[in-house]
Amino acid sequence: MKFLVAIILAIYLISLSLSAPVIAANAEDINNLLQNNLCVSFLWKQCDLSEIDLHGTNLSNANLSGANLTDVNFQDADLNGANLSGANLTGANLTGANLYGADINRANLTNSNLSNTRLLEADLTLADLSNANLVNANLLEARLWGANLEKANLSNASLRGTNLEYANLADTNLSSTDFHSFSFRGYKQETNLSNANLEGAIISDVDLNGVILRGTIMPDGSINE
Repeated sequence: MKFLVAIILAIYLISLSLSAPVIAANAEDINNLLQNNLCVSFLWKQCDLSEIDLHGTNLSNANLSGANLTDVNFQDADLNGANLSGANLTGANLTGANLYGADINRANLTNSNLSNTRLLEADLTLADLSNANLVNANLLEARLWGANLEKANLSNASLRGTNLEYANLADTNLSSTDFHSFSFRGYKQETNLSNANLEGAIISDVDLNGVILRGTIMPDGSINE
């Protein structure tokens, strides 16, 4: 019996010694971000800033490429020109944040909150924004080429001049959205708006040729067959 207890205690102590470096690495990453405005991931080490509170923090031009930013609170933070390419922002709170000109290409923003966020001229190429909350977001001239916006909420958002070529907006809420996007025009530009809600959206002078509109609720409330 004593031998069994000794084994269990030894395993417990070993597990503590193995977990300690993870905690230290996380603290080191936070310190590196606040002091040097960067926390870059490499093949052998990922920057881990998950679940920390960066509410209102000035992170202008910060380099967070490839970082683990799951459930981070970026509310009202300044991320102007920041590099978030390839970062994991699943469940992150970016409400009211400034992401003007930020590089967010290939980032994972699933279930993130981007309501009232400024994303003017941001690069969201191939980003995953499925189930994201983008209510009242400003995406003026943003690049969403090939982005996944399935089931996202973009109601009342501004999409003027936004590049939505090859984007997936299936089952997306686009009600009352300013949808004056020139990027639908031209051939081979397949954007999926099937089952999306466009009721009340502003789509005047927009060429929807080639856009998939199966089951889409149009601005006048009619359902496209």
